[in-house]
Amino acid sequence: MDSKQNKQKAHKTKTMSNKEIYRILAFEFQQQDSLGIKIDLIAEMVSSLFYPNDQNGEAKQNFKNLITQSFKSHCYKDEINEESFCNAMNSVEKYINEETTDRFLQKIFKRHDSDKDGFLNQQEFVFLMKNYKDSHLTEADMLAIFNRMSQGDPKGVSYDNFKKYSL
Repeated sequence: MDSKQNKQKAHKTKTMSNKEIYRILAFEFQQQDSLGIKIDLIAEMVSSLFYPNDQNGEAKQNFKNLITQSFKSHCYKDEINEESFCNAMNSVEKYINEETTDRFLQKIFKRHDSDKDGFLNQQEFVFLMKNYKDSHLTEADMLAIFNRMSQGDPKGVSYDNFKKYSL
């Protein structure tokens, strides 16, 4: 097979969507005996994937509780079917995306809060913007954004405002 055929074959390979993966998993979990066992198994498996190195286990346990709650709210008559499994996993996925975004923003904020006071002062904010800015922003633009995000707080931009304006 020449390189052109290899590229065509590779191009034809389809990546599975989350929904397709959820359907396969739903079929597997339908083979189990009881709803409680299935939910516990699902919660353990998914939380272990997302929190493999959780030192004290708190984040993993909170995530397991979220998964359990999601499945219980999407299951009808103690039955996990394909539709309920997909709906529950979609709500868990939404949480994962929100949490991942929040953790990312927290890391950026903490990295630039050099005096560790919980606020980005003007100097810290401008430094952050220079690291991540759009090439068309001027220093005056950055200061205007700072003023809007700090909402007149003399301490600067709080994490809550940073998050609100970043999303």
